Amino acid sequence: MSLANKITLARSALIPPILILLFLDKREVVLALFLLACFGDVLDGMAARWRGEVTAWGKVLDPTVDKALYLSLFISLVVLGEIPLLALILFLVPQLGLGIGALCLLIMRARMVQGARAPGKLAAALTFAAMVFLLLPLPLPIHPYRVCFLYAAIGVSYLAALDYLRTAIRATESHGKDTSETLAGPAPRSEPARRFPDG
Repeated sequence: MSLANKITLARSALIPPILILLFLDKREVVLALFLLACFGDVLDGMAARWRGEVTAWGKVLDPTVDKALYLSLFISLVVLGEIPLLALILFLVPQLGLGIGALCLLIMRARMVQGARAPGKLAAALTFAAMVFLLLPLPLPIHPYRVCFLYAAIGVSYLAALDYLRTAIRATESHGKDTSETLAGPAPRSEPARRFPDG
């Protein structure tokens, strides 16, 4: 197993203590562990690139751990009554779509698994900021603004999902065209016209 994937699995091990401490209302510790998990996300990407260990499996495992972390936190915040159930549902739809799409592409053709794109990076950054805002021990009057920030991040995640779908369709069509050309063989060359002597 690559170093990057080991770091990713270590990040997943932080999820249970984060949730337990959240229900114990240890917000400062929860925020610190959450930031550590997010730093690990940056670290495993750097390790994969520097060591030349970028793999299709890693491209699926890394965002899966991210989604598990955020989803479990959002569910916990719904249970605690800090965010509405609607926000969780709206967050869940594009995340499930992206996760299922990535797994399908991995199963069909591993080399077609997409890496992070600009809309996805923006959505991830906004979701990270929204989660930090939600985990901060702030006074109650600020809570409605925290949810508004979360809805903005969710809106960008829908745009990222549409961008992923568009590029996935293009990649599938391109790969299918390349495959059909390979099976059919190279196009026959036209035979040059023969020149006959006059007479």
